[in-house]
Amino acid sequence: MNDGETSSRRHGVGRLHAIKEKCHRRLSRMVKQNRSQTVTQLTAQCNAGQSRIVLEHTVQLTLLDMGLRSKRHTREPLLTKRHRQLRLSWARDHRDWSMYQWERVA
Repeated sequence: MNDGETSSRRHGVGRLHAIKEKCHRRLSRMVKQNRSQTVTQLTAQCNAGQSRIVLEHTVQLTLLDMGLRSKRHTREPLLTKRHRQLRLSWARDHRDWSMYQWERVA
């Protein structure tokens, strides 16, 4: 039977991968060309000219397996005129502080 060795999973058993290695590389290339594409756009490009249809969910899981996560671009608010005035007045108030006073701050 096993001759004392542990058996591994039988090869060739189980569901076939929906995205083949060639499509996987193509998907990776498409993402690197344009990082702002949505999963819907990537799925449409992946399905173009193929006999097998791949679902958006499958593409999304494949992207997660590849380590590609979605990010939102964040933008910090600009300083308003009031902010600049407050910062300038704070700097003027504290410009003559001694080293002893600054040591007590933190």
